[in-house]
Amino acid sequence: MKNILFIPTMFLQMTPLSLAFCLSLLFFFSSCGEKEAPPEVASIRPVRYEKVISSGLGSNNTFSGTCQSDKEAKMSFKVAGKISKLNVEVGDKVKRGQTIAVIDAVDYSITYDQSVDQLKGAKTKQESAETQRIANKSNYERVEKLYENNSVSVSEYEQAKAAYKTSVSQYEAAVSQVSTARKQVDAAKNQVGYTRLTAPFSGIITEVNISENELVGSGTPVAVVSADGRPEVKVGIPENIIADIKKGQQVNIHFSSMPDRNFTGKVKEVAYSSNNSSTYPVTIAINKPSSKIRPGMAASVTFSSEAGKKATSALIAPAKGVGQGPDGNFAFVIEKSGDGYAARKSNVKIGELTPKGFEIKSGLKEGDMVATAGLNSLLDGVKVRLME
Repeated sequence: MKNILFIPTMFLQMTPLSLAFCLSLLFFFSSCGEKEAPPEVASIRPVRYEKVISSGLGSNNTFSGTCQSDKEAKMSFKVAGKISKLNVEVGDKVKRGQTIAVIDAVDYSITYDQSVDQLKGAKTKQESAETQRIANKSNYERVEKLYENNSVSVSEYEQAKAAYKTSVSQYEAAVSQVSTARKQVDAAKNQVGYTRLTAPFSGIITEVNISENELVGSGTPVAVVSADGRPEVKVGIPENIIADIKKGQQVNIHFSSMPDRNFTGKVKEVAYSSNNSSTYPVTIAINKPSSKIRPGMAASVTFSSEAGKKATSALIAPAKGVGQGPDGNFAFVIEKSGDGYAARKSNVKIGELTPKGFEIKSGLKEGDMVATAGLNSLLDGVKVRLME
């Protein structure tokens, strides 16, 4: 049986306009039972930011450094053995030649005594060989004269000559043995002397790495002595500034441990290479150091521009806030948007990289807030929330 569409009789008697009105009412009431979906709430991304600042280029640059002694020695024994005596502790003042530590020298003393005995034996042999050489020489000269007068046979002459040559060789060998034995004595004596470690210069013991009755090898660091009263500061200078640092240049030095005092100094050494690091080491000599300054203290060194050199002002943006894309460098500027903030992508032209950040040629202005994290995931116009 075919499906038959049922239409009420009342709808068939209506005019087309009335029918359309009734159908509209039907759809309205049927849709009133459906719940309206809530509007989507856009997610707001939290971002960190820093402001674009105006800074003087070539005026003052401050770098962190560490204080050290101008002379430092890591002392070690030339021989191995057991420490029998340790005379210093960390912080002790020592004078040049003062004994720092001693190794048990019994074995080295025995070796020295044996070498002395060998030298005595070699000297005895040398004396005997010399006596024999003199006797054989005298006999050879006597037989030679008799041979010239045909008073002795050729065989007697050759025999005296051979005996003399043999005694000469034996004497020369004995002399060589004495020389070797004397060198062995000197070496053994040095070994005994090496069991005593002395300070190479006057200073303060800043490190002790051993204790008594401990076995140490030759070359093992035992203690560190630093010269007293002549501290220096070593800092690392970036490659874009190192060319402006000159030997003898005056600097200002500030120690965090002495916030109320300022010191001056001058550049003592400027490294030519970076030694596989991102900075170049520069050594600063303190002009009038305080007795409170000690190796290892943190210091800030400020390098001023040369006299007569004008400092140029430039906009500086944080290095973390500048990204690079297909169209060049860019930054996301955080701007006010309604009751919140939005990130606006701005193409920027950068200059030199300074210790404070990138020099900005165009695209930003002083006071702009730029995002400093997640630049690759930000989109132009996205809503953001500032993180302090």
